[in-house]
Amino acid sequence: MVNSETLPPVRTTHLWRAPGGLWCYDMWGRHGRPVLFLPAVMFDRVMWWPAAADLRAHATVIAVDLPGHGASTGRDRYDPYELVDDLAQLLHSVGTHRAPVVVGHASSAPLAVLFAASYATHAVVTVDAPQSTNCPTDLAQYLDDMQLEAVAAPYRDMLTPGRDPRLLAAYAPCRTAGDPPAVGADTATAPHRLAVHSQAPPRRHPDPGTPPDPWRHEVYDVPGRFAHLADVPRFVRDIRAVL
Repeated sequence: MVNSETLPPVRTTHLWRAPGGLWCYDMWGRHGRPVLFLPAVMFDRVMWWPAAADLRAHATVIAVDLPGHGASTGRDRYDPYELVDDLAQLLHSVGTHRAPVVVGHASSAPLAVLFAASYATHAVVTVDAPQSTNCPTDLAQYLDDMQLEAVAAPYRDMLTPGRDPRLLAAYAPCRTAGDPPAVGADTATAPHRLAVHSQAPPRRHPDPGTPPDPWRHEVYDVPGRFAHLADVPRFVRDIRAVL
């Protein structure tokens, strides 16, 4: 006898209304701690689909479109503190009651760090975070720095960037909202801090007497600036390790 019951979808898409407009997000699973994925500015939530699908058995996975991207509506301004407040309320609306793991890719890494500095956060993860707050303001240069051509062919269709230079300019405060190597005091309540790099970042020479780097750095040694797509299994293992 054929079972006529329909299996639930692996991924569901939702809209959530904030004071500044609608946020669109995808969701996988409802198993424990939430993992919130933030795509780089000018990209959408689709970039997280491979990792999210593999994490759904271990966490409540949420991947958002930043305002003005994908299916999230634009707004008059893109203040990083307002966006972080929205994200905290979005997580609350989902009904998760555990501190999240917040993952920011490239130019959204400062937003992930700001979230961890503003709200209870179990872990903050940056993926190919900018090594300088002097981010490109020219759209062509910005996209060239992202090295899209280095992404494996099966995943390249997941990376269709926006083409409005005004949106990139509007996000300038968010792209410099924080310094990924520093989230604040290293206390017992500080979140776990994981920095994933496609290539080893420039070596820093701290002044004598400065505290040790609280971040755990994982270097994948892969081309491009999309480590989470260059080695999906390793990235999933690294996220599971901080759940």
